Amino acid sequence: MRTIVMATILGWSVLAGFPDSRSADSVPGELEWRQRAAEGMQRAVNYLLEHQEPDGAFGHWRGPIGSDDWGWPIPGQHYAWQVATTAITCVTLMDLADQAPERAQEALLRGLDHVCENGRRKRIENWDTDNVWAYVYALEAAARALAEDPEKIGTQRRERLRRLGEDLIVTLELYQSPDGGWAYYDDRPYTRRPTWGTSFVTASLLLIFEQCEAVGMEVPDKMQQRGLRALRRCRLPNGAYDYNVSVIPSSGRLTGINQIKGSLCRIQVGNLGLRVCGDEGEVSDQQIVTGLDQMMRHHKFISLARGRPHPHETFYANSGYFFFYGHYYAADLIALLPRELRLQWWPQLMEKILETQESDGSMWDYSFFSYHRIYGTAWSASVMAKALREKPLEQPAQPSPRKDERTPERVK
Repeated sequence: MRTIVMATILGWSVLAGFPDSRSADSVPGELEWRQRAAEGMQRAVNYLLEHQEPDGAFGHWRGPIGSDDWGWPIPGQHYAWQVATTAITCVTLMDLADQAPERAQEALLRGLDHVCENGRRKRIENWDTDNVWAYVYALEAAARALAEDPEKIGTQRRERLRRLGEDLIVTLELYQSPDGGWAYYDDRPYTRRPTWGTSFVTASLLLIFEQCEAVGMEVPDKMQQRGLRALRRCRLPNGAYDYNVSVIPSSGRLTGINQIKGSLCRIQVGNLGLRVCGDEGEVSDQQIVTGLDQMMRHHKFISLARGRPHPHETFYANSGYFFFYGHYYAADLIALLPRELRLQWWPQLMEKILETQESDGSMWDYSFFSYHRIYGTAWSASVMAKALREKPLEQPAQPSPRKDERTPERVK
């Protein structure tokens, strides 16, 4: 029965002009991927809850293990990343909804309190604006929490989160580069307003601004429109996204990061940003599926980067920390597709996520003190929670054969 259903789905995809990335036989069965995802999510959430810091944070600068860890000597870098990983985990705990264990609510509130207390990070150095990552995900955590049941969050905490969110929106306007984008470093000459912008930070923020406006936090239209124009410029004719917000976007060298195989994760967040925040029809279902298909078909290039000690050292300049970021936004793209296609893509995404889970329940893509295991595990748990919210495929009951159609006992 499963083969018939999947063949029907794949056949519909071909008729609709969508690429068939995998055969039906290679896609995990409905029951199989759901069971594995439920078990994996439980182990991931347990890992997160067991590694919350006494002050409510998630992630810490203790225990550097990778060669790149020694390049982060400034305390402000760590404070910013701790806020970012804490906020990411808070969003995950909200993504779990009714799938969350009882102790998750207390962990969420402690995490939100940490974000409220520490979310307004200062610029780290002239060239280093990693504090932007703290702003990005603290703003998302604030917007998501304000959309939750007020009784679960608490009146006073909601007021603090709203004030934080409004402050971060003002601050992010000051960090928007002249070309309309946002990034996490700056180039010479160093100025108060950074001059560098990237496609993916810009796309992430545009999506978060939508969440902010949904809960009544005002985001200047001019800031959003400039960001949207910047993201559109990054989109290349072949579907890839330029890493940088450039005056003249380019796919660059044949082995460069702006080729499809170096843009696999940026394609997901870029398409999602333009689909949700752009004009109607700007990114079609077919273009979403094409991007997902490219990610799965060339997945080895981001898999090979996962766990490497140095950034951008693998084929097409992929870096380990692209991995879970790309899968996180791919899940939101899948959720926008018609049901028939969602049922095709969820098991494929689950397979890629679950094969990274370690014996302690964590997932990680790039060694970075303890932040990497937190954000990797949190984003993975969010992906699994979203997939498991998809209602199982209902198989019609088969009528019992008439007595004269039953297989004779001697033939069985």
